[in-house]
Amino acid sequence: MIARLRNRAGQLTAAVAEPVKSPPPPRPADPGSEPAAGPHLKLGTRRIPVILPRRGDPRLKISAVIVALQVLGQTALDFKLSIAQILVTIGVCAVVDTGVTLKRQGVLAWPASALLTGNSIAFILRASGTKHGDWWSLNGIEYFVLAALVSLLVKYLVRPGGRHRFNPSNIGILWVLLVIGPVHVFPQYLYWGPLGIPVVAALAVIVLGAIWVLRAVKMLPMALAFLVPFTALIAAFAAAGRSFVAIWSEDPISGFDYWLRICASPELLVFVCFMMSDPATAAKTPVGRTIYGAATAVVAAGLVYFQPTEFGIKVAILASLTVVCALVPLIELAARRLRQRSEHDEVPGLASSLRTLGAGAFGPTRIAVILITVTAVVGTAALAQNRDLIFIERGLTGPRNAQ
Repeated sequence: MIARLRNRAGQLTAAVAEPVKSPPPPRPADPGSEPAAGPHLKLGTRRIPVILPRRGDPRLKISAVIVALQVLGQTALDFKLSIAQILVTIGVCAVVDTGVTLKRQGVLAWPASALLTGNSIAFILRASGTKHGDWWSLNGIEYFVLAALVSLLVKYLVRPGGRHRFNPSNIGILWVLLVIGPVHVFPQYLYWGPLGIPVVAALAVIVLGAIWVLRAVKMLPMALAFLVPFTALIAAFAAAGRSFVAIWSEDPISGFDYWLRICASPELLVFVCFMMSDPATAAKTPVGRTIYGAATAVVAAGLVYFQPTEFGIKVAILASLTVVCALVPLIELAARRLRQRSEHDEVPGLASSLRTLGAGAFGPTRIAVILITVTAVVGTAALAQNRDLIFIERGLTGPRNAQ
């Protein structure tokens, strides 16, 4: 009996010790062979797989919400944006993304991410001098194209660990706003107009779209983790007497209006619900996403506090996402440690964890992440000292009818 048990134990040990063999990788298709299952595009003897949009892709949902807001902006909300600017920006992103994917992966893929990137850029970025109703104006189109190219350049080249770190449209818009400057470009206003039918319709689209999108990507707690501390901090700033000037108001915005125009702005809700919620750049775990939302709120409020202009406040909010996206690996490390503590698992030492996380920290892509993050913070802080920006917000300098 004992001998049989020993023999059985030996068999089990050998079975466990024996490595599991992975199936051999599929052989590439012969150009002359029958195409694999799924749609293909045939170019001579070459068959290129075609990846079509998936019905459940959350990026399509976000795009649908942004398109609905674009329609309202063009018809009822007096957005200073042309249809041509929208189409060119989306087209540039789509062409570049499709070309890169075809070159790298050998497939012709529906550019869902690029279409969303282009649409987001066109939704937020504005070129000074563009008037509502100039449907086919290409005024300042070079700035939209530049934002699109910067977005995709950072997405494809700044990939520490094989994963792009920054939200593409966020980094493209922020870079153009900081480098090109308020004389030539500006972000869509925080204030979309009085609380009439157009603004109520826009808010309804944003709220319903947010529920539709955030539930699909499991980001509702993240959005709340941002909104609760951010609105509380802005309320404290309003109580402390902070104010800002904006071209759409003759008087400085202060008191309750300071809180209302920032925290109830449709632009802020779009930022939180449809830009911060990008699963590719946000933290992955529920705890990590809560930390990610709260950290972005604190950084945003800290950068907003010193800004005396609407331009500076909007750039500060955008810059906060750039900063926190750079910190996502640290956020995920903190989330793992919290989970291990709650499950009473052995928690590795903090120094050991940081050494593992920082392995290769001085590689080119990580250096690029650091430079981008520092530039975002320094550039945003410099806006608070830019006295010319106050005159621009007053409409006293820059191109005629600049904003």
